Amino acid sequence: MADSFDSIRLKKFSLRAEGYLELGMPLRALDEIRRANALRLPFTAHLLYLEGTACFELKKYRDALYPLGQAVLMEPTEINYWLLIGMCQKRVGRCDLAIESLENALFIQPNNPVVLYNLSCYHALAKQTEKCLKYLGRCLYLDPTFRDFVSREPDFNLVRNREEFIRIMEECDRKLEKQSAAYV
Repeated sequence: MADSFDSIRLKKFSLRAEGYLELGMPLRALDEIRRANALRLPFTAHLLYLEGTACFELKKYRDALYPLGQAVLMEPTEINYWLLIGMCQKRVGRCDLAIESLENALFIQPNNPVVLYNLSCYHALAKQTEKCLKYLGRCLYLDPTFRDFVSREPDFNLVRNREEFIRIMEECDRKLEKQSAAYV
């Protein structure tokens, strides 16, 4: 009976934390999570992810890594956990660990354009041009609409003038033109 009551209470804390995050109120979300913690409720991976998300939105990237790490231990196949860990690692200057996180995500979903795009960004920052372009090419092949993000993404500044980068972008443009013409 207590387990059921605790799970209902935990669900309510999670829902309130989610609501606050959707409203752009990460501090309030953290308050809800801390209240659940004070009651010693057994955290779910999702609640830990919400805590990591709130810390990320507050630009407390190092603080976000612990709950996200706990969440991924509980649910290692959840792509969103790996993505957010990678985003935090990038922001604390650990592109090597960001790449490692995204490689874990890629193992789970090898054709996920979001994973491929971010992995490409991190390889660009790590000055690993070949891998950057390989993942970028795969991303744009799977979903050419990422083209708009690439043109605005400063992570790619070091590779923009590379012949292979230009070729990938031109190929993507042709694919988008064909798709556009098909809708007319």
